[in-house]
Amino acid sequence: MNVYLNDKIVPSDQALISASDAGFLYGSGLFETMRVENGVVFGVNQHLNRLFNSAKALEFNLTRTPDSLVEAMTELLQANDLTQARVRLTVSPGASVMDDQVPEPTVLITAMPLVPYAEACYSKGILSILCPYRQNPTDPLAGHKGTSYFSRMMGLRLAHKKQAAEALWFTTDGYLAEGCVSNVFLVKDKALLTPPLGTPVLPGVARQTVCDLAHKKNIDLQEKALRIDDLLGADEVFITNVIMKVMPVVHVEQHTVGKGTVGPVTKKLLTQFEKTISTQCGSEA
Repeated sequence: MNVYLNDKIVPSDQALISASDAGFLYGSGLFETMRVENGVVFGVNQHLNRLFNSAKALEFNLTRTPDSLVEAMTELLQANDLTQARVRLTVSPGASVMDDQVPEPTVLITAMPLVPYAEACYSKGILSILCPYRQNPTDPLAGHKGTSYFSRMMGLRLAHKKQAAEALWFTTDGYLAEGCVSNVFLVKDKALLTPPLGTPVLPGVARQTVCDLAHKKNIDLQEKALRIDDLLGADEVFITNVIMKVMPVVHVEQHTVGKGTVGPVTKKLLTQFEKTISTQCGSEA
């Protein structure tokens, strides 16, 4: 496959990044994983707003414009002849320099065919575990999609070893936060509950889509601090990101969520989420 690297589209095996790049040496970078349907990037403005907001908050030198990044993604999709894809945009501060000049950031975009989750994940639900690691609210990267993702991958690896699809993180002070690669929602007495952004959690594009759909469909949405008892006492649990959409969780460790089946609120929001993708991208989601 071809990739986009610093204004050029090149074969992936010819894409070279400096050995002094801060992203490689220090894990200093930001990224966005995006869903493409019918050649259209779903929620592209939200993804890029999040990227640029994080760059500003972390004092990250991002000299590209959102429009230029959209053009680059479009060019790459065409070069790879992809209309249904998973696109990842990664940026780092670039290579270290010996003088006082600010280095140019490294911009890497990859695009691969979109591989959907198994249908059984949506019809029967998935197993999630409780992550043994903790999210630190004082971490300057908390709430940002940084490339320092090793701890998240360790949590996900633990989940996979237990035949689970996700691991749910709690903060150091015991509040439910998010999954390794997802945001989390609970349903209790028909009300939709999710940790507030200040927990902190990543401001997920799929998370915001679900919140918008809840308001549109008159579902009582509450962003509130949640603990383990809230999770285990929920009638329904689901997790979200733009690739998995709305994924029902029917087991947390050995605990059965609700009746152990996909609940009505989860089903409704999944259907509406897919309709939103279809409307925005002009495709059958």
